[in-house]
Amino acid sequence: MKTISIFLALINSLLAALLITFLLSSVDFQRSAVWWSMFRILIASSIILIGLLTWLDGFVRVHAGLMASSSLSLVAIGAGTVAWTFHRALVTGDMEYYMIIYGGSLFVQGIALSFGLSQDLGRRSAA
Repeated sequence: MKTISIFLALINSLLAALLITFLLSSVDFQRSAVWWSMFRILIASSIILIGLLTWLDGFVRVHAGLMASSSLSLVAIGAGTVAWTFHRALVTGDMEYYMIIYGGSLFVQGIALSFGLSQDLGRRSAA
């Protein structure tokens, strides 16, 4: 499970960086409210940070509570992304299928990270 979460962390972090780049270079950035643009940049930056923590956890032990909260936040962000995409499709009629796949990928990364964390904690307590 840890290998899956590390692989998805790489892909999701790269996609989050692309989303930040797209957001900053789009016309929508100037038209939308400042708080909404900053919120999207903050969420994408947190996905990149969690990806770095996931990768770092493969080499050095990161605090278990930090990794657990990171995995839960990825699950919430993934589910929120899918729900927001369906909402946007209902309002504008423009279905963005890539965002559903991205939200699902974030969700799976969070689940894989939490399962990998529980396997690590089980090995530590048995030793």
